[in-house]
Amino acid sequence: MTEPVRPRAPGAEEAADPTWLNPAQRSRDLAAASAAPVDLVVIGAGVTGAGAALDAATRGLAVLLVEAGDIAVGTSSRSGKTFHGGLRYLEQLNFRLVAHAIAERDLMVKTLCPHMARPEAFVYPLTHPWWERPYVGAGVLLYDLFGLKGGAMPRQRHFSRKGLKACIASIDAQRVVGGIQYYDALMDDARHTLAVVRSAAGHGVKVVTRAPVVEFIKDGAQVAGVVLRDTWSGSQHRIGARAVINATGIWADEVQQLAGANSFSVQPAKGVHLLLRPEALQSDSGILARATDSVIIARRWYGYWLVGTTDSLWSGGKAQPVAEAADVDYLLDNLNRYLARKVGRADVLGVYAGLRPLLKPVGDNADSTSALSRDHAVIAGPPGLTTIVGGKYTTYRRMARDAVDAAVRPLGVSRPSGTATLPLVGAGQWAAVRDSGAALAQRLRITPAAAGLLLQRHGDRVRDLLALTEAQPELARALPGAAQYLAAELVYAVQAEGAQTLIDVLVRRTHLSIELADGALALAPFVAELIAPHLGWSAQREQAELHAYERLIQRERAALQALHSQPPTPAAPAAGTPATR
Repeated sequence: MTEPVRPRAPGAEEAADPTWLNPAQRSRDLAAASAAPVDLVVIGAGVTGAGAALDAATRGLAVLLVEAGDIAVGTSSRSGKTFHGGLRYLEQLNFRLVAHAIAERDLMVKTLCPHMARPEAFVYPLTHPWWERPYVGAGVLLYDLFGLKGGAMPRQRHFSRKGLKACIASIDAQRVVGGIQYYDALMDDARHTLAVVRSAAGHGVKVVTRAPVVEFIKDGAQVAGVVLRDTWSGSQHRIGARAVINATGIWADEVQQLAGANSFSVQPAKGVHLLLRPEALQSDSGILARATDSVIIARRWYGYWLVGTTDSLWSGGKAQPVAEAADVDYLLDNLNRYLARKVGRADVLGVYAGLRPLLKPVGDNADSTSALSRDHAVIAGPPGLTTIVGGKYTTYRRMARDAVDAAVRPLGVSRPSGTATLPLVGAGQWAAVRDSGAALAQRLRITPAAAGLLLQRHGDRVRDLLALTEAQPELARALPGAAQYLAAELVYAVQAEGAQTLIDVLVRRTHLSIELADGALALAPFVAELIAPHLGWSAQREQAELHAYERLIQRERAALQALHSQPPTPAAPAAGTPATR
């Protein structure tokens, strides 16, 4: 029988929680790392770097995780938000990658983060009456077979034309002849990466964000540490280390060059996703279908529909990739090929673009993303530095393990990774709170649906939120215009989840920037006023945060604004094949 959720009393116990990330923790960790060398510095707090830090900590190493910006600020918050095996890779005969990814997917659902990794059905619509069903069915059968050991997903299901119409009311029954259903797992990438970082902190990893590496410390040719620049104070800090891992994704080649080597380059591939209104599609299942040059995927995501992705070479700034009008039209046009009730621009709530790091050797002249490697690579050099680059979000744990194996081998560390059986923050006592949604809704006076979303975001750490609402009852209120969130979550974001700016809170700790039609611009002043006292902001700093957020939303939504001012036009196919996330 599930026990009711009981809050933990706030106070000294909360302040001492080793998983809490906040400005005070950051200052302590930076001072401690500056005072004494560590075994390992991991550069980059995306999911791979976070995974490497946690992996190394389970082996008993003293670890520092550093990040130039926020946790998951790059690719790890702009993915397709799905743990998946990569069904399309079977067509490329990349069976090893698919098998590994399915094993990791099932591990997330059953052990590592079951509160946020949920099985979700997808249907592949069939449009050819004879050959397509056995061809696709064989691939889905193999997909199922790879997942037999994990046992986390239901098996495939076949639909006739009539059955598919009953499952997906929006489908164009004149175009399709049936469909095949399979399962993957939906998740929240930014919050998952955060959970990995907090889990690492709970195992003793020092975490310092907003501190770019500006120089490598050398002992002859050997990398012996890093020099950090504290973005907030401008001061520099020398951190000695026995080994360094470069897990900076699209910046990995630049960081390796800073260390004095130049053995590879990264070609960013831009992927764009749209967030659609809940009523945009009438369907009991997600959809994966052929696009003009690749595939189109629509998946249910926290009550909305998430549609992606494009895949094209990106040569602009790495820090702020943006969607273009053609990207949006491309996605809508390809989805509408299968729908009787068409999805329009008015159905788009938000849009985001991410860059996936595709590896190519120096001197490679590949001119499309399809020519570049999608497997991960561990690259040694110069001595003391190990770089991990490429790969899939779903296989982050294996990537992290491979990187740590390579980095610690010269140190004589033989203890294996311990992450395969280690529940992440929010999952440790999930069984005790999993079925507490009704009680939680009654206690907080929110809808059962909102309570369910609260549990998915925080897992067993919902107890921390209840403690906040008991200490400050006003924090139990729902946000104006966004009843799926509590005010307590915003305060918790800066007290325990490492958020240091308004953008951190609205873009990554929550997803209000894409969930609200105005990009949360109307809500932003309320949020800034609520978190300002907890971050020690002056009135001037609060206004600066609001201006920075407004500029971000204007830049990211420029494509949508352009679309609303012009008639629909057929979009040119995005180059290459889809960047699987």
